[in-house]
Amino acid sequence: MSAPVTSRREAVRGAALAAGAIAAAGLLRPGAALAQSTDDDDLRDFLATAIAIEQVAVLAYSTAADTPGTDPTLKGTFETFRDQEQAHASALKSALESIGFDAPDAPSSPTDTGVLDDVDGLDGDEATELQDLLGKLDGIKGEAALRLLADLERLQLRHYALDGPGLDSEDLSTTAAEIAGCQAQHLVVVGEQLGDSPAAAVKAAVGAAGATPSGSGGGAGGSGSGSSGSGGSEQPSD
Repeated sequence: MSAPVTSRREAVRGAALAAGAIAAAGLLRPGAALAQSTDDDDLRDFLATAIAIEQVAVLAYSTAADTPGTDPTLKGTFETFRDQEQAHASALKSALESIGFDAPDAPSSPTDTGVLDDVDGLDGDEATELQDLLGKLDGIKGEAALRLLADLERLQLRHYALDGPGLDSEDLSTTAAEIAGCQAQHLVVVGEQLGDSPAAAVKAAVGAAGATPSGSGGGAGGSGSGSSGSGGSEQPSD
């Protein structure tokens, strides 16, 4: 589904305003517009997948923040991360809709996996992976919650870092890189909560673009890069 050239130029302006929502949160430079020069279908696939992951991450951080017994400082950090994920999702959703495609709906609960069915631009394997992560949010807490957050951050880093540069749009690739930087910061913090040293957490974040969610193992790297949740870091209560 393509828009006329004139409409596409107008869409670029709208997408730039959408990116401004992220810039206002300190995540992007104000000039990082989502200019679109690649095929619409490629843009749709990239943006729809990014939005779907971001929206699951919003619910994941909200769930972690609201878990009874979570340290107040950590709760505030999770709420900040939730708001940043929402800013990403909202800006990218505006960009997707500006070129004539519907954005995936946000899940309202861990059981709301149906919102990821038959989403244009989201392939079956991606949808299944996200539905699995979403379903695991039900009743999750403690170290398991932290590991799920790390899995989501690695999934986002992989998408932005590997798929973003391949788009025939310099501005959109720049936007993807900026968002990836934010996700890397999230992964470092989550890794430290899992017991990683700061250096190990940074190393895990740097390597996350080539990693796959593991669901097991130590630290944010998912393969024993830190201790299994000990080491003096504050964690959500079990």
